[in-house]
Amino acid sequence: MRWAEITGHEVGGVCPFGLKSPLQVYCDVSLRVYDVVVPAAGSTHSAVRIAPSRMAELVGAEWVDVCQEPS
Repeated sequence: MRWAEITGHEVGGVCPFGLKSPLQVYCDVSLRVYDVVVPAAGSTHSAVRIAPSRMAELVGAEWVDVCQEPS
């Protein structure tokens, strides 16, 4: 199965919005250090500026701690 059949988006951008199938979205806690993030907005030529907390709220994301700081 192609990625686009599951998400509705081709590989190349991380888009938490407008998913074709219901998928769990995860946001790493490291995003919280930023006032604004710029995730893909559903196509290879678009993005949206948004506060990480608002993005997580809109997509029902679960906050996780999976990133590792560089040593």
